[in-house]
Amino acid sequence: MGHRVISGVAALVLAAGLAAPVHAQDAKAAEVLTAARKAIGNGKLDGLKTFSLQAAMRRNVGSMQMQSDIELLVEMPDKYMRSDVSSGMMNMTMSTGFNGGRAILPTSARAMPGGGGMMITMGGAPGAGANPHGGEKPTSEQMEQLNRTSLRSSRQEISRLMLGWFGTVHPSLTAQYAYVGEAESPDGKAHVIDVKDADGFAARLFIDQISKLPLMVTYQGRQPRMVTMTGPRPTTGAPGAGQAEAEARKQAQQPAPMIEFSIFFEDWHEADGVNFPHKIRRASAGETNEEWTISKVKVNPKIDPNRFAVEAR
Repeated sequence: MGHRVISGVAALVLAAGLAAPVHAQDAKAAEVLTAARKAIGNGKLDGLKTFSLQAAMRRNVGSMQMQSDIELLVEMPDKYMRSDVSSGMMNMTMSTGFNGGRAILPTSARAMPGGGGMMITMGGAPGAGANPHGGEKPTSEQMEQLNRTSLRSSRQEISRLMLGWFGTVHPSLTAQYAYVGEAESPDGKAHVIDVKDADGFAARLFIDQISKLPLMVTYQGRQPRMVTMTGPRPTTGAPGAGQAEAEARKQAQQPAPMIEFSIFFEDWHEADGVNFPHKIRRASAGETNEEWTISKVKVNPKIDPNRFAVEAR
């Protein structure tokens, strides 16, 4: 992992044509998406009510490589939960998602070895599970803002994945689909569809013209970055005590630059009656930094409602 994305489907981004007028393209987008959904699940997607997935994930974070077991649960129309169980140095369990209009906020990381500390910030703002107000307890207004931000983030994240899995966003979003044109790479041609909603969601879906299956989803976002604080924390009253942590927090709160992200959907084969990608790769600024290996897929499983519980805060 960590290789540059320089050939194959990635070249589609460079070769994509200019968009034609949107009003002339909606029918074409519907035609392409209908064919894709037929190739994925024929009529089975029409009755999709719940969905679950288990996967092993490898991710590069700075100079480290993290490994996690991932579980995703979806219940239409308004529930989603993702659980990440990491092992090794970054030993932690985290759950995110939403239940209706309330976000499932990540809990704090479990105890980590050593006497030092580490803070990882993905993107330009503090993570949903971090307390951006230092040691102070956030106010009800701040918690409500955190809920809105986390809810929006989770809805957009599952929608990007569902575009590649099922050719549609999560029903919590009201998206418009517009046909952009064709894109070409050495591996073949793809249809390109822009997907947007009124709340800022924007992604581009690439669908193979031969297999009718999704190849890739691209979108713009803040560049991930990592700020670390390692070694023993300075003792109270020591010169510079707390200064490094304050500087790190200040840096983490500065907006990171916008870059392009890509999600690749590969190794399609049957799982519980639908065609499904069993390899998922993520790349930022052209470099792969995350890989999923799907081990289990269930269509319309019975899900314990407690899995979508929202903690009182």
